[in-house]
Amino acid sequence: MRSILDLLVPNYCAGCDLPGTSWCADCAGSVRVFPVARPGLSGAYALTGYRGPARRALLAYKERGRHELSTVLGGALATALPTIRAGPFALVPAPSRPSAARARYGQHMTAVARACATALRKAGHQATVAPVLRLSGRARDSVGLDPEERVMNLRGRLRCTGRPPTTAIVLDDVITTGATAAACVAALTDAGTKKTTVLAFTATT
Repeated sequence: MRSILDLLVPNYCAGCDLPGTSWCADCAGSVRVFPVARPGLSGAYALTGYRGPARRALLAYKERGRHELSTVLGGALATALPTIRAGPFALVPAPSRPSAARARYGQHMTAVARACATALRKAGHQATVAPVLRLSGRARDSVGLDPEERVMNLRGRLRCTGRPPTTAIVLDDVITTGATAAACVAALTDAGTKKTTVLAFTATT
């Protein structure tokens, strides 16, 4: 039987339920960065497909209250980033709808971006977090929308509300059609960003 502390702070792998760790070595070893090709989107990468341990960990973080997994996701992204491009790294978290953020204890990718920046700095890289993107509350939940509907859903509803970095890394949890990632890149470009790379924890394949 789990102790009260285990119930409050789960001490088992979010990917495979192995006790004693939030993210075991085997699940961590299943992550391999790869380029993601989507219409209208270039310079995008993911760490793994949206399946298996990575999918379970992501759902545990987003939907099941495993807040501590922001460190796991952020650390994995930090390990991958220097293999994709050189620093310094200005991390821009992809935004969630306000209602989703309230349900999930805040903007979940902002927490991941902060954990990623911390891990990058510990490894000797320059890293900052720039949460400059906002998604309007008028945007619908994208689940169940086809690619064209996703594009229309985001049109005019995802914007840059602050001074963006000259070069940016957009961090997201999952790339599906690529509509959200493309909208993030477009918003940053319109605001003055010269180069944007997208890195997601997972991507559908």
